[in-house]
Amino acid sequence: MLPLRHIFAVAVMAHITWIWIDTPKQVYFCPLNREGLTNDWTDENCYWSTSYAEAREKFVSLGNRLREQLMLSQDGNAFLDLLDVQSITYDIAGNSEDYKSLQAIDASTLQTISPERDTVDAILLTMRVPDDHVDIIHSSGTHGVEGYLGSAVQIRFLHELFLQNEALLENKGRENKSEYGNGKVRKILLIHAVNPFGMRHHRRTNENNVDLNRNVLVPDKIKSVIGRDPNYFGYVDMDSVLNPIYNPAPRQSGNDLPEQSSYDTIHTFMKEVGSIASVIASIVKIIASKGYSNAKRTIVSAQYHKKAGVFYGGNGRWENSVLAVQHAIDEFADFSLSSGDADAQSKVLWIDVHTGLGKYGSYTSLIKKEVTDNNLWTSQLNTLVAGLEEKQASNSKAVSSGYEQTVGFINGDVLCPPPACFAVSQEFGTRPGVAVILSLVLENKGFNWSKSEYAYLTSNAFQPQRLSWRRIALRGGSEMLLAALKFHPR
Repeated sequence: MLPLRHIFAVAVMAHITWIWIDTPKQVYFCPLNREGLTNDWTDENCYWSTSYAEAREKFVSLGNRLREQLMLSQDGNAFLDLLDVQSITYDIAGNSEDYKSLQAIDASTLQTISPERDTVDAILLTMRVPDDHVDIIHSSGTHGVEGYLGSAVQIRFLHELFLQNEALLENKGRENKSEYGNGKVRKILLIHAVNPFGMRHHRRTNENNVDLNRNVLVPDKIKSVIGRDPNYFGYVDMDSVLNPIYNPAPRQSGNDLPEQSSYDTIHTFMKEVGSIASVIASIVKIIASKGYSNAKRTIVSAQYHKKAGVFYGGNGRWENSVLAVQHAIDEFADFSLSSGDADAQSKVLWIDVHTGLGKYGSYTSLIKKEVTDNNLWTSQLNTLVAGLEEKQASNSKAVSSGYEQTVGFINGDVLCPPPACFAVSQEFGTRPGVAVILSLVLENKGFNWSKSEYAYLTSNAFQPQRLSWRRIALRGGSEMLLAALKFHPR
C-alpha cells in the first residue's frame, strides 16, 4: 500500500492537471469575416469572450454578416427564413430624461466598432414562421459581469443562424417554401450588454453603482422605496458587514496614488489580507445569527439610501441603460409594451440571463407564479419552463427564496407587463452563495472606498473560467432559447 503522503501527492497532482485541462485557452482563432465564420469557428469557445469589447465586436459583426446574407439572398432570389435584420447602438454616456433623448445609432452604418465606448447594442430579426409563434426578447449583461454567458448564448444563436443561411444560399433557399407562404412572421430582439460598464470592469453594478435589476420603478413605487425605513429589511443592521469600510473621500486613482516603498507595499498587502479575513468572519457570523434565508432577503431586496453601498437601486431616476432597453423594446422592435399600446394579441417572451446562485452550471428559472386562468399561453409557458428546469435537478426554491419583496426588475411588470409579456430570469449557478456575497462586498469596497481592486473576485464568482462550466451553462442557455423558438401558443 502506498504511503499516505504519496497518495496525497498524487491527488494534488491530479487536481492540478484537471484544472489545467479544464481551463480555457486565452486565444482562439475566431475570425469574423464570412469565410472565417463558416470554416474556422469549430470550437464553441469562439462564442465566449474575454472582454466586453470582444463580446460586442462579435455581436455587432454577426449582425452585419446576417445583413450581408440577406442582401445576397435578394440578389440571387434565394428563399431564407430571415426576412429582415436591423441593428441599433445606444451611447449611454451622460444623463437622459427619457429614451427619446438617448443617442441611438443605426448600427448598419456603423462598420467600425469603437472599443473604448460603453454601448448597449440590439439586433432585431424578423423571421418567416410556418405557424403561430411568440415574439422573443433575449437580454444579457443586466448585471454587468454576469453578461458573458448571456452574450455567448446570443453569439451562438446568431452564428448558427448564419450557418443555416449559408447552407440555404448554397442551395438557393428552402425547398418547402409553401410551408412559409402564409405570411406569418415573428420578431426576435437580442439586447446585448444592458450594463456595458459593469461588463467591461467586471462589476455587477453600473458606473453610478446602481443595480439595474432594482432600478425599474414607477413613480408611486419610487416614492415608497425611497421613503421607507432604511432598515426595513435589516440592511442597516448588516451595514458594517456589507460595507466594511466607509470613507466619504473620493477614491484615488492613477497619478493621485502615492508612491509606496517595499515595506509599505508588504504592509498594505498584509492589511488587505486581514481585511478580507475580517469580512469573511463577519459574513459567516451574520449568516449564523440571522440564518441564510433572512440574510439573503436583506441583501437581494436592495436599498435606496446609500449610493456607495452594495445593492443600491438608485435615486429614483431610470439609468440610461434602462432607457435604452425601453426604446429597443417599444420603438425599435415596436412591441409597445410599457406604453400600454401593445396589440391585444401580442405574445412576447422575455429571457434575461444571470449567473451566481444555484447548482454549479445548472439554471433556475425565476418567473411569476401568478397566472390567471384566461391567459392560456402563459400557463403553457409555465409548464414548459417547469419541464426544462426539472431536467436541471436544481433547487429552484432555494434560489428563488428571499426575492418575495424585491422590486425594480429589468423584465418586471413595468417593461414586461402581463398578459402581453411573459418574463423569465434564467439564473445559472457558479459558486456557493457565501463566496458570491463575499466577492460583491470586497469588490464594492475596493471600487468605492480604497485603491484596492477586487474585480478578479467578482469575475471568478460570476463567470468561472472552467471549460466544464462553460459547456454546461452554454448548453442550458441555448436550450431555453431553443425551447422558446419552438413554443407554439394555443
